Amino acid sequence: MSKMKIAWLFPDTLYLHGERGNILALERYAEAAGFDTETVRITFDTQDFDPLDYDIIFCPPGEITSFPVVLEKLRPLKDKFFEFIEAGRPLIVTGTSMAMWCEEVRRTDGSSFSGMGIIAADVSENEEVYGDDIWYTCEYNGNQIEVIGCQIQMADFISKGETAFGKLKYGYGNTGNDRAEGFIRKNSIFTNTLGPVLVANPELTKNVVKAAAAAKGEEAGTMDLDTSIEESSFEVKKQFISTKVTRLKNCLD
Repeated sequence: MSKMKIAWLFPDTLYLHGERGNILALERYAEAAGFDTETVRITFDTQDFDPLDYDIIFCPPGEITSFPVVLEKLRPLKDKFFEFIEAGRPLIVTGTSMAMWCEEVRRTDGSSFSGMGIIAADVSENEEVYGDDIWYTCEYNGNQIEVIGCQIQMADFISKGETAFGKLKYGYGNTGNDRAEGFIRKNSIFTNTLGPVLVANPELTKNVVKAAAAAKGEEAGTMDLDTSIEESSFEVKKQFISTKVTRLKNCLD
């Protein structure tokens, strides 16, 4: 049995919103696809971390105040992260941690710091936190996929020509001013979506595993899992969001 190796970046520092569920989802679907999974927690004590040793890298959300110290550890590996992404291996980044992979991060107190510069976007921290559902369509691994989750937005992500990951049906997205949600580079996803997104959206998770397998020259198995609970939950959320939209329209009329 081939191995699917997953790096989990700084779980003791980037720990918001129960995103450990995304790791569990990746392990579950990778194992269903026929892989033996190994998840490695990357911490400040990790020696000789090389992104190219992994098939999938997951970066969960954290407090913006913690990003500079994490970036000190990641910046020397910038070229290897570029190579990882360009090889079609999935880097999955959720929530506020998108900021670390962008260019400049501007804080509300007037200070700023540089991100990894992987994504051509700047970040502007907001005075207020936005929270709501999020619903969009995306194209990933050659498939059209509908995604639903929630969003706790602490900053705006201002694209400088980067490709959006999703097209909003409902929600705030990157800035609240257009229909763009997150960013995509090859098979790497940078998304505002929480939930956890890979737990709540099995089709997306299956395609992440398929993309990771293809990048290593292998084919994923059928991943024949019972996802009836997730599918039922998805439909209930769609109905709930649609009801909110209808009520809002009625209030505005």
